[in-house]
Amino acid sequence: MFEKEPIYIEEVFDYVTHSARKFVLNFWEDPRYFKVHRHNFVEFMYVLKGEGFETVNSLRYNLKPGTFSLVMPYQIHKIDYSEENPLSIFVGAIAFEELLSPNSIFYKIGELLLSYDEKVLPYYYFEGEEKQKMDYLFKEAWQLIKQNDVWSEIILRAKVVEIIACFDKSRNKNLQKTCEKSAGSSLAEKYPKESVSLSVDYWQLVYFVHKNYNQNIDLKVLSKEFHLSPSYISQLFKKLVGCNFHTFLNEVRIQHACSLLVSTDKPVTDIALEVGFDSYSTFARVFHKQKGMSALEFRKRYAMV
Repeated sequence: MFEKEPIYIEEVFDYVTHSARKFVLNFWEDPRYFKVHRHNFVEFMYVLKGEGFETVNSLRYNLKPGTFSLVMPYQIHKIDYSEENPLSIFVGAIAFEELLSPNSIFYKIGELLLSYDEKVLPYYYFEGEEKQKMDYLFKEAWQLIKQNDVWSEIILRAKVVEIIACFDKSRNKNLQKTCEKSAGSSLAEKYPKESVSLSVDYWQLVYFVHKNYNQNIDLKVLSKEFHLSPSYISQLFKKLVGCNFHTFLNEVRIQHACSLLVSTDKPVTDIALEVGFDSYSTFARVFHKQKGMSALEFRKRYAMV
């Protein structure tokens, strides 16, 4: 599905204040953003104008004015569009931790977004009055960003909760209509239990690796922690983030190693152990496979210190 290695984005970045944040809303018309990438935060997008396609893991769908889409942490995705009809989009991002922290305004939204299974689509096409309402909500949100004060920031977060709630209600109402049209078949009959259901517990598998990547973790550790079989966990990672557990773990470790390489002068051998590899030789092999160069070459090319 993806020909190129995805760019990895490690933090939510606000292109208005030019700083790392836990939550941002940006407006994009820059084609460089649409390359194959993945990141460790939730991203939502709303199309104002233009047409194209978005691909998330193995799912591909149309983009047009009124499209709202949602990308979960670490999912590989890209956007394609025609230069004759370029996209203008709002793009919001919420840190993984914000969705799982009871002290965050996004906690309840996190319960909704992280608890659905693969039958619930990550996108919805707003049309008619629904689209007018969503256009207005984003317009209000963007005005709040321009005000740049404490109260506006608080109200903005509440506005984003309202936006995501509208999206979630609309896509679930659409799913319900689809199910009702299935003559003589209930939801349970149409989608048997054998299909992989992605609940909040399953996304916490990804979050566990996200927080503990530098520890000695493997499928057995996850199996004991979450009371699921190793083979089932392996299937879940493929469904959730588009690659198997070991590949995902190594990607997270290497990305953190890259950050340390460019921002510190620590010895490469120390960095290898710090991000969780049990030997330098393993680190060197995995690093070269992912980045196409050695860690020292990477440091020389991108170092900030």
